[in-house]
Amino acid sequence: MKLKQTFLHNEIWLLTFGGAFQRANIYKPNVSELKRNAFRLALKNFVTELIIHQYKEPVVEFSHMLNIEGIVAFSENWSQILNEGKLNIGVSQKLLNLALKYYWCLGGIAEPPHCPLDRIIQQKGLKSKHIVNWTSLDDMDEYLRIMHQIKQVATEKGQSIAEWELSNFERSNV
Repeated sequence: MKLKQTFLHNEIWLLTFGGAFQRANIYKPNVSELKRNAFRLALKNFVTELIIHQYKEPVVEFSHMLNIEGIVAFSENWSQILNEGKLNIGVSQKLLNLALKYYWCLGGIAEPPHCPLDRIIQQKGLKSKHIVNWTSLDDMDEYLRIMHQIKQVATEKGQSIAEWELSNFERSNV
């Protein structure tokens, strides 16, 4: 059983890092793969050991926001390899919200309060056509404004934000 759990845990993080980092250009030029791997491992350990367990029970929005900000603060320890010297709110929320989505779908945690915010979800969930570039988003108030708009759309459909995102998510390239 331990091998299966380790395998799934590693796959979750492969998908999480891919989704959160692939378009975000987070690394400074010429950062070695060794340093990138060390950062991802440290970040994965930080999130799994200090954050994910909080979600075994439902987490309120304020605590969720603090966790996103905690990821930003943690990343500042790796400023020498990160563009902007840290991960921004957009990348940090995508990382946490993706990981939570996967763990929730596998039954390991309670339903998360938010969903991964990206361009596609904004296009489907926002009544306004003003789409924020999530890879450069670094304003928690703006993030919350978008999430509250998505919540309004989800509520109109009789769904939570997480349920609404699952019903509207479409992976490209599959």
